[in-house]
Amino acid sequence: MALSRSGYQRLAAVVLIVLLGLAAAGRGMGDIPLESHEIYVAQTAENMLESGDWLVPRLNGEYRLTKPPLSYWLVAGAGAVTGQAQVSPALARAPSVLALVGIALLAAWMGARLFEPRVGLLAGLMCVASFSAFKYGHNARPDMLYAFWTTAVLAVWLALREVSPRQARYGAWAMWLLFALATLTKGPQAPAIMLGGAVVYDGLFGTGWRAVWRRLHAVAGLAIVAVIVLPWYLWLRAAIGATTLDDSQVSGALLSVDITRLFAPFYFLRTPLLWLPWALLLPVAGLQIWRDRRGPSGLLAFGVLFAMAVFTLGPQYREIYMLPWLAPAMVVFAAALVRVPAARVCVALVLVVVAAGLAWLLYQSGLAGLASVLVALAVLVAAGHALWQRQTARSAGWVAIAFAIGLFQGGAVPKLWSSQRYEELAFTQRLAGVVDADTPVVVWDIDAAHYSYYLGRPARGFEALDRVCDWIGTQRGRLVLVYPQERRAELAQRLALDSVLGPRDSEFQASWVAAGRDCSADTVSGS
Repeated sequence: MALSRSGYQRLAAVVLIVLLGLAAAGRGMGDIPLESHEIYVAQTAENMLESGDWLVPRLNGEYRLTKPPLSYWLVAGAGAVTGQAQVSPALARAPSVLALVGIALLAAWMGARLFEPRVGLLAGLMCVASFSAFKYGHNARPDMLYAFWTTAVLAVWLALREVSPRQARYGAWAMWLLFALATLTKGPQAPAIMLGGAVVYDGLFGTGWRAVWRRLHAVAGLAIVAVIVLPWYLWLRAAIGATTLDDSQVSGALLSVDITRLFAPFYFLRTPLLWLPWALLLPVAGLQIWRDRRGPSGLLAFGVLFAMAVFTLGPQYREIYMLPWLAPAMVVFAAALVRVPAARVCVALVLVVVAAGLAWLLYQSGLAGLASVLVALAVLVAAGHALWQRQTARSAGWVAIAFAIGLFQGGAVPKLWSSQRYEELAFTQRLAGVVDADTPVVVWDIDAAHYSYYLGRPARGFEALDRVCDWIGTQRGRLVLVYPQERRAELAQRLALDSVLGPRDSEFQASWVAAGRDCSADTVSGS
């Protein structure tokens, strides 16, 4: 069957969003050094491949019980399919890149469903052309995947508003399946808060509580979640013991609620950073929400505020917790661009900010980034022309495309990432060329994840020097001790140190240490 003109337009929009999402989050995914939380995912998946034990997550031989296993399973499964013995940075980050594209497509669908196709296209483009896409699309930690499942829960809930009772039942089952996948990725908190915000809004301002309850199919839904999630949890409990599991983060050991934190401003101040540069649209988004407070804009905005308030009551404050609310926020912003005339001023401001960012990228990249930055600047010229013609939505779309192209180039600019990542990678690579595979490695006052991953062997890490001394005393041969350069003098008071790499201008240092030495007290008068 031939596609209609509108069908071709929808297909073109999907292709554009997918390509820009892959470009913005995929550039440099194999070259940017992994940070610690990414290595936890990569190496836990790698340990699953090596041991064949996919039930109990382990890192360097110790239980890794901070997250459920779905992200580990996906990365390990991809490694098994591709035949990678060691999980590469690109492979570890692939689920996040694909999840970002999925979130953008869900935003496009929600925008078109709740408003009109223009809103959907803009929302999808703004998702991939955002600070969230760049920072967390390049990151192997499970949060982007978690955000995708959670966003999908909301998308299905919105779809259930306009279907027959029979379709609603099957749709609700699909929603709870997505809820279960989110729970297996990072826990039930975000999907419960996302669904809770939508349910409360619909109960208070929408169809009413009775209709909401019928649409929710909660009893069957919770049974679906239990059937999918509980087997792994019970098998894990049997494998490692109830006490070990109950004291872990997987069992909710960190969960607590403090009502006195309700008015803490953290999420209200930090969440807009995830929306940059589109957070500059907040004034007109607020106007759109007020005008449409009983409509889709009110529902989505209520969900975002509901999540901010709930997370404020929790024990840990992390901006990444609000990542699942990227798509709802972008849909509201896109609706404001289409429906609020004053949005033209905000888009002009966004255009100026993006232009300044592209100029900085050109300065940092030099000739290597000249082509992509010039293309992005040319797109900005089109955006400026559309804005001059008072075509605000079209102009915003061009700005989003230009910014996504800029993010593509940004993936190849080391200054946009922590310089310590590159320094530690270079240090471990030099170390790997000197230290043989059988030499034990112990790390003091530095995260040991980098060394176990890049050296391809277990590396024991300790924060307390006495613990390091105890471990050295159990070894039989010469070993390598890695530590911060600034603490060498303190360490030299206890051990005779023989530098592995010689004097270098680095934050890190590695020394040969004789095993079995007593360094529990000051035994060496300098080295």
